[in-house]
Amino acid sequence: MNINIRRCMISDAHRIYELSMKELGYKFSEEQVEANVRRLIGVPTSLILVAEFGDEVVGFIHASNHEPVYAPPMKNILGLAVDPEYRKNGLGRMLVEAVEDWARETGAAGIRVNSGANMDSGLRFYKALGYDYIRTQYKFKKML
Repeated sequence: MNINIRRCMISDAHRIYELSMKELGYKFSEEQVEANVRRLIGVPTSLILVAEFGDEVVGFIHASNHEPVYAPPMKNILGLAVDPEYRKNGLGRMLVEAVEDWARETGAAGIRVNSGANMDSGLRFYKALGYDYIRTQYKFKKML
């Protein structure tokens, strides 16, 4: 399978929206996703990559800086989705490895990622890539 991993373009926003809704269960408008993609493409502390098979985007990953005052700088994987028809072909691994390369190039100490406690496939995936389970935690949100 000939897969190309490349930086996201604005024209990829629709497919990122579809994958986010279907595979990750995120409930945001397509306009919001497009606005975020448009804004984040030029931000050097953020990276959005897509996996392309032929002319079709079949997966994406989004990562950004994680720079707490109490720990060395890291990267944070914020989203990863691969179309089910293309899973088990190493696409997720390729996308994560591309973020790992970016982390090394920019001097990050490591990568962190959150995976839903009920997402068994995600837990197995990250463990298989050498990621260590740290802890279960609660997440809070307040919309302004």
